[in-house]
Amino acid sequence: MRIHKQIQKWIVGCIGLWSALFFLQLLHHPIAWARDDFQHWSKYEISKGLGSQFEIFYNPEFRLRDDASDFFYHEHRQGLKWKPSKFLNFSFNYLFARNQGKSGQPKWEHRGELDVTPNISLGRWNFSVRGRVELRQIQGSSGEEEWRFRIKPGISYHAELFGYHFKPYVENDLFYELERDAWNQNRVYIGASFPLGEAKGIRPSIGFYYMLQSQRSVREDWNSNHIFGTKFSVKL
Repeated sequence: MRIHKQIQKWIVGCIGLWSALFFLQLLHHPIAWARDDFQHWSKYEISKGLGSQFEIFYNPEFRLRDDASDFFYHEHRQGLKWKPSKFLNFSFNYLFARNQGKSGQPKWEHRGELDVTPNISLGRWNFSVRGRVELRQIQGSSGEEEWRFRIKPGISYHAELFGYHFKPYVENDLFYELERDAWNQNRVYIGASFPLGEAKGIRPSIGFYYMLQSQRSVREDWNSNHIFGTKFSVKL
């Protein structure tokens, strides 16, 4: 009975928060359903702790568009995470990406990133707000360097069902393009991650999520993509 009550609490909480974020997005801009696309994004991560405060990682991601039939994008992020306290995390990243445009002409991007993430845990709940500053160099862009800011509030819950632990979460990633002086992208996530045990100090996990990605074009109208994502992680 106690387990059933806990399950009920986190399901209601996650659905309520996701619904609030979704309707806030609808109020912010109309969604152009006619141009929606279904995509699949797959992410992988391998990380290694360096003492109690530092961690290095490598994080590639691959994306399929046009109803998950066209491989158009891949990125490779690597960096160093620093956790000076349980309430604050930093991450210093470099990313390389290749994006195949609809015209068939690929674009390459080099990006430096700084993440600052305050967070707090209250019981089984965790609340975080990741702020990210990006310095981007994109082939063929109007400027040699472009700045972008992102803010990503999130809520997760450490759930337990029949002795098995997993973590459902809800997040909203907002993008501000300095060159355009506009909020031009929004990503609303709902998902869960599942640990796969531990063997000889190796801790794999797998995660699944649904994302509603909304983007503003240069003509100032919005279009949306429905994305099913997977993530496989290994901590050494």
